[in-house]
Amino acid sequence: MNILISTAVHFVTLLLLGVALSACSSAETRSRDAGNVKLVGIYTELATGHLILNQTEAALQEMNKALAIDADDSQANNIMALVQQRLRDDDKAEKYFQKAIDSDATNAEAHNNYAVFLCEHGRVKDAIDHFDSALGNPLYRSQEKANLNAGMCLQQRPVAGLSSVKYFRNALAANPRSTIALHKMALISFESGQPLAARGFMQRFFEVSQDSPEALLLAVKIEKALGARDTQANYAFRLRGKFPNSEEAKQLAKITGR
Repeated sequence: MNILISTAVHFVTLLLLGVALSACSSAETRSRDAGNVKLVGIYTELATGHLILNQTEAALQEMNKALAIDADDSQANNIMALVQQRLRDDDKAEKYFQKAIDSDATNAEAHNNYAVFLCEHGRVKDAIDHFDSALGNPLYRSQEKANLNAGMCLQQRPVAGLSSVKYFRNALAANPRSTIALHKMALISFESGQPLAARGFMQRFFEVSQDSPEALLLAVKIEKALGARDTQANYAFRLRGKFPNSEEAKQLAKITGR
């Protein structure tokens, strides 16, 4: 549940039109540029597929080809940054992330991925700035993902004046069935002394997700706080029955007294 989501699937293509001396040469320039843009996109997409399959060296080869054609392509730099992360070269990764954003400040996927990188390196305030840049792009289709990432980043490394609740609520606004956001909001509500609100989030969670040890144990705690013994016993029964060897099942005796 604490894994930040750093995937790049949207490809930005920008057609650069050269200054033409004649109608014929202008058409040739547009054709050549369009071909380069398409080729960069193909290499970048191939590299993304290799990354998904953990074929890092193959991804690196494809990205070297892409950037040899256009060193300023935003999405190519974004994916190369992810490749360098896999290769554990953080200096190069950051350089490519910055180049991706410098080349196209509206590349929300690059902002999200760079923010994940920054959060993993403890630079939370900078990370939140980039998450907000991604979320500020009305064309960005992964609003849920970026909001979840921002919320989990703040939970892992809190910053005064910034709240994870805002981002988890926004994730639910983008996708009311977001299991991560529902679980997080249930936990936050419970820990802040709002068991009734926590129950509501847990009920919604179980409507869209399968049982898990973590969720069932939290549900037990919530129902105990509300004094709902029958419901508490039901969740405890499900936890013991489905996950008898889990750490959460072992904790039940301390909570329920049996």
